[in-house]
Amino acid sequence: MAKKSTEDSICFPGENTWELWTSKEDQFGSSNFELTDVKALDESGSSEPFKVASHYAFPMNSVFAVPIWVGTDNEDDIKDLVGLHLERSGLKPIEGDGQLLDYNIVSVIESDSVNDNEEESSKKSLVLATVLNSEYRHPLPKSGSKEFDISARFLNLPKDHIVVWRELGRLVMAVTHEGKIEYFEGLTSTEFNSSAVNEIYCIILGLDGAGPLSGEFVKGIADELSGLVIWLEDVSAEIVQECKEVIGLEVVVGSRPEPTLPMQTSKLVPVEVAQQRQKQKKLEKLKYIILSCAAVYVIGVAFLSWTLFAAKAEANRVSEDISKIEESVDWIPLFQTKWNALKPTLDSNLFPSQLLHLATNAMPAEDLRFTGFRVNNGIMVIEGQSKDTNAAYAFYKSLSEAEGLKETYKWAWIKRPQVDPRKKDRTATFQIQSELK
Repeated sequence: MAKKSTEDSICFPGENTWELWTSKEDQFGSSNFELTDVKALDESGSSEPFKVASHYAFPMNSVFAVPIWVGTDNEDDIKDLVGLHLERSGLKPIEGDGQLLDYNIVSVIESDSVNDNEEESSKKSLVLATVLNSEYRHPLPKSGSKEFDISARFLNLPKDHIVVWRELGRLVMAVTHEGKIEYFEGLTSTEFNSSAVNEIYCIILGLDGAGPLSGEFVKGIADELSGLVIWLEDVSAEIVQECKEVIGLEVVVGSRPEPTLPMQTSKLVPVEVAQQRQKQKKLEKLKYIILSCAAVYVIGVAFLSWTLFAAKAEANRVSEDISKIEESVDWIPLFQTKWNALKPTLDSNLFPSQLLHLATNAMPAEDLRFTGFRVNNGIMVIEGQSKDTNAAYAFYKSLSEAEGLKETYKWAWIKRPQVDPRKKDRTATFQIQSELK
């Protein structure tokens, strides 16, 4: 159900221009549509589109009207039968982007029984199928429209009448039945003259069971008309009289009413609109993904910023605590220095006598003697003499593995074992130094 609001606007094909009708609310709270803008046609018959319009009215020459009698009133069956009929007639649109086909049930009647034995009669439905011409290029509003329908349904058409008016420089007609449109067509004529009258007469003959449009049923679709309305200002009295005589209906001439919103719009959607909507959905999806990523990024940055802030705050607090106690512990480095100086004199394991004892225990039973032993701040220097270099190297290894020494000291050569060639006994002299680990 289409509802009026202050935001409703209609892009409508006028007599020679495209018209924009906008809903306006008066002081009493009621609303009506006012003509707010027009767009002239260029040499090719096209027009510059309006910026916005909530509803778009298809011109009659951009839509095919196909009235169909079907032997059922079941809507599910009607949909299939309409599709079969259009496919057989070559008018069924190829499936793809957009919605190019729609239909409306105009009326339902009782049909005659097929067999004389049948007591009950079946239902027959008159259906008007509307098919968008995919080759017609519509001047669609730049921001897109939400609702679409044929222009005739935006006009308050009289019941059971033929109605003729001009659209974009060309005459069009519609046939109504019980307040619903049962047929419409764009005429070849641009002026309401004898040619137009004869064209209307031929169309009505075909609709009234005298032509192929009546289908397999004898009953036509335009056999209960009560008059003809002409919404034109340039119609002569002679043509009006001729129209009465040829068509056989009363003729009324007047002005086309202002368009208004139909009670319910069609399901028709042009291809370009469907493609634009798909593109918009993709853009919205991409926008959602980008916004989601941005949100995650912002949350991540905020969390990291908070973590950094908290770390800085904690560092500042610790720094302040250190500053507070720094004065009370500034004696510790001096104490540590003095302790390190006194440690050798307090630790029995570092007494020179103990160290000498441990070093002596590492000596082999023979072939080696100390010629010097010094201890300074826990660092030992051993000078010795061995019968040969092998004995000195063996002593070095024994020192490195000696209990009480290997845990605390590592050893290095000051002077590797060396034989003095001037001595005949071939003894070797050496110097070893220890370092605290």
